[in-house]
Order: sequence, then C-alpha cells, then structure tokens
Amino acid sequence: MTTPTIGRALDDAAAALREVGVDDSRREAAQLWSVLSGVTIGAAWLEREARPPPELWDRFGAAVRRRAAGEPAAYASGRVEFRRVDLVVDRRVLIPRPETEGLVERVLSWALEVGTGGNGLEAVDVGTGSGCIALSLAVEGPFSRVVATDSSRAALAVAGENLRRLAPDVPVELRVGDLLGALAGGERFDVIVSNPPYVSAGEFERLDHSVRAFEPRGALVSGEGGLAHTRGILQNARRFLVPGGLLAIELDCRRHAAALVLAREAGWSDARVECDLFGRARYLMVNRSRMS
Repeated sequence: MTTPTIGRALDDAAAALREVGVDDSRREAAQLWSVLSGVTIGAAWLEREARPPPELWDRFGAAVRRRAAGEPAAYASGRVEFRRVDLVVDRRVLIPRPETEGLVERVLSWALEVGTGGNGLEAVDVGTGSGCIALSLAVEGPFSRVVATDSSRAALAVAGENLRRLAPDVPVELRVGDLLGALAGGERFDVIVSNPPYVSAGEFERLDHSVRAFEPRGALVSGEGGLAHTRGILQNARRFLVPGGLLAIELDCRRHAAALVLAREAGWSDARVECDLFGRARYLMVNRSRMS
C-alpha cells in the first residue's frame, strides 16, 4: 500500500479535526504527528513530500480519529511531555498539567538548596498516577531514593511502564496504598509531595466533557468538599517527615484559604501558599520545624 505524503496526511488530519470543532486544528494535527513520529513539527513540514511507513500512517490515523471523537490529545497519542521526561499516558491516569510542573520546580529548588553534596535526600510522591512527579525528582533532583504511592494498581502499572522506559539512575519504588498508608511506620522522608485529587463531587459534573468522559474520576474527586485527600495528608504526614523536611501539596486555587486552615488545625503552624505561573494560589508548602 502506498501511503499519502506527510503533507497530505497533515492536511487531511487538520481538516478532520476542524470539522468537529477542534481549535487550531492544524497545530493539533502537527503535534500528534510529532509525538507519534518522533520528529519535530518543523522537520515534518520540511519533509512534506516524503511518504511515511504504513505502520506510522495507521497509528496517526487512529490517533486523529480518537482526537476527533473528543478524546484528549495526550490519550489519543498515548504520550505527554512533562518537564524533561516523555511519559506514556492513557485513561488509567490523569494527564499531567503545567501547574504540577511548578510543584516539582518548587520541590527541586528546595532540595538543591538543602541537599548536602547533591546526595542523600529521600522523597515520597503520594498519589503518583503516571509517575510524573516521582520520575522528575529522580531525573532532576539530588535524591538518593524516591518512593511513589497510589491507591490504584492500574495507575501504578502506567507509572511502572514509565519507570522502565526512563530507567533513572536513582531508585524509584512503586507501592500500592491509599495516601500515606503505603509507608512503613519507621520510614522518614526529607520530602513528601503530592498532587492529590481536589475537585468536589459536584464540580466534577461541571467539568469539560473531555475531562469527565476520559480522565479517571478517582484521580480528580476528593469528597463533597474537594479537600478529603488534602486533609488526610496533612493529618498524617508529620510522622513520615524528618525535622526540617518539606511537605508540598498542589491545591485547587479556590480552596487555598480552607487548606491553610486545615494545615494549621493539623499543627503545621508555618504553612504557606505559593502561586503558580498564572498567579493563582496553587501550592501549599510546609517546612517542618526541627523542634517539632
């Protein structure tokens, strides 16, 4: 079978996406091609007259059909970039967002500042999903060990695939368990970091269709008020965090004040909230006192 040229494939894909109302359909088509082919968008346009292998043509066509049916682009292609890592994602895990990259940035900045000789720190990522936080810390940070937990075995299977693909030099251990329940009683970490579910049950029903229909509800909804998981972490993190360690939690910006109240009720007197790149109150940060 003779496949169309790359240019024709991109034009047809853009037209198909435009027909179903996808914004900037030409850019989305090019991004899908770039992810699946492993070449840059610019290189794809320079090679418009070349003909792709049939297998790549088939995968691209399938991805375009899935995107046209409303599936998020990350799921349609099966891949997403997060900071320095290229991750496999599917409907078993939440699609990593730019806001979470900011959470990782804050943890890394703290770790690089306090780390001794760039070695020795240990971190736990609570609710790891695709493994985006844990793997970024292992790849970029001064850590000797990273533990990643999740209550979903299906999500951990995706994280495991990403761990095998990336094979960081730092050991990353995957554990199944709800919140901090996967940790042993005597364990202590320098960093506890989490992007927990933080949408209320009612808010979930009002989310965009592409989120409600495709992304895992369990990775989004946190009780009626959206703070159940955050509360659970705050109430239990102290016994797993070394004195002087860092607790960092991503928040729904609409609940930052309520999260601060929960933190102080749980005894975290020095809790503060920092903003994301869009100026929204997004990250609950606590440095555990060495006296507590």
